[in-house]
Amino acid sequence: DPPDAVKVSPCATLECWLDPFSMPAPRALEAIGKALQAQYERWQPRARYRQALDPTVEEVKKLCVSLRRGAKSERVVFHYNGHGVPRPTNNGELWVFNRHYTQYIPLSLYELQTWMGTPSIYVFD
Repeated sequence: DPPDAVKVSPCATLECWLDPFSMPAPRALEAIGKALQAQYERWQPRARYRQALDPTVEEVKKLCVSLRRGAKSERVVFHYNGHGVPRPTNNGELWVFNRHYTQYIPLSLYELQTWMGTPSIYVFD
């Protein structure tokens, strides 16, 4: 859960129908990413998918620019799973890790939109 979130009871505990507390954190991250991708693949089996699990700002930029280049004028879907990170800021920033994975760094939605180009679809989970 985000550090600034107040947990209500009862609350949902599953992510992509998996219990993240039933396995070590790194394994849970990979399992959730794999399950989420499988759900998207059921809806659109011919699309290409790339995951960035706990990415840095630089990794997000590299991935977005690469996806846009490959998609040309087609749609690109960006799914942000923000479970476990602080809530977005009032300035419209999401949180990603620094290079050493020791702290969260804000990522501007404006920068994200610039890297993604158009047309794009955003899912903020």
